[in-house]
Amino acid sequence: MIAGWRRKFGLAFLFGVCPDIFSFGFLAAVRIIEGQFRPGKPPLHTIPDWVHTAYNFTHSLVIIGLVWALLWWLYRELAVPFSAWIIHIVTDIPTHSYAFFPTPFLYPLSDFKVNGISWGRTWFMILNYSLLLAMAVAFIIARERRRRSSLKVRPISKADRREPPPNSAA
Repeated sequence: MIAGWRRKFGLAFLFGVCPDIFSFGFLAAVRIIEGQFRPGKPPLHTIPDWVHTAYNFTHSLVIIGLVWALLWWLYRELAVPFSAWIIHIVTDIPTHSYAFFPTPFLYPLSDFKVNGISWGRTWFMILNYSLLLAMAVAFIIARERRRRSSLKVRPISKADRREPPPNSAA
């Protein structure tokens, strides 16, 4: 929502979910196709190595920061909504624990990770989704206010009321 505040909200939303889509989203798709999909958190030993590799790439501030810099240099209009990807990673750092996929934000330079609060805790999920809902409501209210203010009729000034000169071809 932050990266798409004024424009390109849908694109910012898409970039914001890409880190997980390009790792666990693909795993879910493969398991659906193979008829092996089970909802919920999969046991770590059942997750293929390619998911870990994809997760390292998609959750690295180093790699995604370089992609962002390239976009900023080549196409700034796309770099702004792409910032949602970076916001996703920054948000994941304190909300993932060592127990399940801590965020490899310094990959490939370092394997340092933060042992944060697991986002899967009930109280945290309620807080998280409540904040997202509040941001969505604030976004909608702000958009409606901007839309209404742009539709307001401005008063006619004296200059607007003047008649054109009689000799002009109107």
